[in-house]
Amino acid sequence: MGMQRVTLALTELRCLDQSEGAGGSEPYIWVTYFAVGAQQLPFQTGIPGVITPSFNGFRTEFPNGMKAGQATGIPPMLASASFDMDLDSGVQPKLVGCIAVLMEEDETPDSSIVLGLIAYSKEIETQLNALVKKRILDGDTSPLRDAEITALREAVAAKVTAAIGSNQQTISALFRNQDDPIGSTFRTFTHSADDAGRSEIKFQFFDFPEISKGRDRFLLSGRLSLGPVLPDPVDRCATPRAALKAQQQEVASLQRQIMSLQQQLQQAGPGAKAGIVASIRATAERLTQAEARLPALQAALDACLTPFNEGLLDSVAGSTGLLNKKFE
Repeated sequence: MGMQRVTLALTELRCLDQSEGAGGSEPYIWVTYFAVGAQQLPFQTGIPGVITPSFNGFRTEFPNGMKAGQATGIPPMLASASFDMDLDSGVQPKLVGCIAVLMEEDETPDSSIVLGLIAYSKEIETQLNALVKKRILDGDTSPLRDAEITALREAVAAKVTAAIGSNQQTISALFRNQDDPIGSTFRTFTHSADDAGRSEIKFQFFDFPEISKGRDRFLLSGRLSLGPVLPDPVDRCATPRAALKAQQQEVASLQRQIMSLQQQLQQAGPGAKAGIVASIRATAERLTQAEARLPALQAALDACLTPFNEGLLDSVAGSTGLLNKKFE
């Protein structure tokens, strides 16, 4: 079989029951995909490959008012991740898996939820690395156990709660209906090179264990598939694409800095406010300059992506006319 591209995809979230009354539930998920024994991912520093999609629209892209019996697809930005894995090699252990956290949207500010997602992403990678290192030291290649996942969930939940709470003023937090965690679920699939019959890494549709809390009950479904690892296509527009992406990242970074400074300003004492205001103004000026460079970079990329420019089209048209005359 050799090197295979193993893809985990989430296909559907189904509401079995909900506690939000006639208005229905407003669910959304955070998701992390991981693999052990796969080819190293770019910039990967730990043992397992870990992918937590960074997508700030995770609340708005899920429907509101879900009721028992209704289902929704998963937004494409969250729905899948792939790992390249040589299933014939003797390297052990080999597994792929997915962890999903189901939340109920209420009134927590978007900025607080984004900070919660960042904390979740960092902590779950830390906990997965620690878990895999311990298993390798112990020579343990068995599927992940419920106790291990429970410990991971608790560590991650503590970090997320702290991150969200740190971004809200005490008074507003007390009088706001906060987003609620309904629960989390996970699935792992293992492969043994010694016994092909034991391999769970094969094409299949599957359900996660049910996510429930009180009356709320949801079922997440997915698909695991394998395919050949195709060579990366040559990107003739790599340079202008990279330049535009770098500028977009700079703009996003400056926007985050301004948001952070504004939050600091709300909580700062009188003596610190003047310095923070000056920093906001200076950062805003840098942001304006960075945003002004975007149109030219976008135009350069668009020009590269255009298969034929006008001059080339004119040249082709002229050549066609000459050919037509030749054969008249």
